[in-house]
Amino acid sequence: MTQVTPQPQGVWAWIWQRITAVLLVFFLGAHLFVLHYVPENLNINFLGVAARFKSVLYIVIDSGLLATALYHGLNGVRNVLFDFIVDEGQRRAITLVLLVVGLAFLIWGAYALTFFIK
Repeated sequence: MTQVTPQPQGVWAWIWQRITAVLLVFFLGAHLFVLHYVPENLNINFLGVAARFKSVLYIVIDSGLLATALYHGLNGVRNVLFDFIVDEGQRRAITLVLLVVGLAFLIWGAYALTFFIK
């Protein structure tokens, strides 16, 4: 059985996993608070949502939620795959694929939010 030595980037991935977990709690809590407890946001239809998205604070909260959820989720998938894959080349390929997927979804999500900023 081969022994896998921990890599420095693995330590940073572990640290960022914990940081994004805390940020997810913050952003999700802020998102739910704005959705359910701010009186002018109780109008749940397209016009109400479009009006809500005109707020810079809401854009920041949803963008932060998107970015932290993507990192946290994709890094979790990476960690699970690394439990089964020991080849360093395959690990680098998985990391690169997940990075590209994450950036693509982040850009796509940020692009979708720009339609509401006018």
